[in-house]
Amino acid sequence: MALIDVIKYEGKPGEIVWKFPRNDISTFGQLVVNESQEAIFFKEGKALDIFGPGTHTLKTGNVPILENLVNLPFGGQTPFTAEIVYINKALIQLKWGTPAPIQVEDPKYTITLGVRANGAYNIKIVDSKAFAVGVVGARGAYSQDEVDNFLRPMIVTRLSDFLAEVVLKSGEPITRLNQHLEEASSAGKTKIQPDFSKYGIEVLDFFVQSINFDQNDPNFQKIQKILTDKFEIDALGGMYQQKRMLDIGEAAAKNESGNAGQGMSAGMGLGMGMNMGNMMAGMVGQNNAGGNSNQNDATARLTKLKSMLDQGLISQEEFDAKKKDILNSI
Repeated sequence: MALIDVIKYEGKPGEIVWKFPRNDISTFGQLVVNESQEAIFFKEGKALDIFGPGTHTLKTGNVPILENLVNLPFGGQTPFTAEIVYINKALIQLKWGTPAPIQVEDPKYTITLGVRANGAYNIKIVDSKAFAVGVVGARGAYSQDEVDNFLRPMIVTRLSDFLAEVVLKSGEPITRLNQHLEEASSAGKTKIQPDFSKYGIEVLDFFVQSINFDQNDPNFQKIQKILTDKFEIDALGGMYQQKRMLDIGEAAAKNESGNAGQGMSAGMGLGMGMNMGNMMAGMVGQNNAGGNSNQNDATARLTKLKSMLDQGLISQEEFDAKKKDILNSI
């Protein structure tokens, strides 16, 4: 078999790593390396010289490793055996996502929620030798999909860490993470870079594009209840306690059954509800018969508005402006 005189990349599109299929090479042969590529010589499993873009003549004068590889004269040329692996160093665009919900604890309310998230990231191989040895090994080719499968678990592993950091820094409940996607993206890049660096990879960009929660999760509903109650306290001020007493009285009045004791309790609850209703009416509308109705309508509108904010349907600025309009109308 003739010795190889010209070595060039013949990999498929999307391949990040491609190994030249033969290893019987001659000195004074040509090694062609394309732009955004590097070629690595391997001998007995060890990575030796690295060649950047250009055409390289393989001779001992400009390739120091050949002095150790070359052994015997062979028809005017000297044969040697070595493996040559091409590494593509262009920008690699990938996507990531959680295959199953990740458990993240809200540091404020110490409630754990299942979080789903997805996004995109851009990487570049900056250390070809570290990548070839640490990721590819003895494989003859390595595609972009295989790189994605290798890196994605690292992102998911770090997800709960950087999302919790964003929540802690913002001081807001975890259910409002969608309002902090930029901060989450920045924190995510910082968290995963050390893991990627071990394999010669640099994270150029990292994006968290969406964060989702199971609306039927009891823990999610607990946090929503806390936020709703807090909003009512802020909106109603001193009247919140009277409203809670009224709610309790109405609930007791509806708890009807055939048991006499419970019926008596229901009656007491009804009386309490009526008394609290009178208190509310006296406080809100002594001189305005329609005042109580306006107050109740405003409360309902504010509660709905708050729910829209929590679900990310409106921004904080839109919420503040609309809240001010509603309160001014009371």
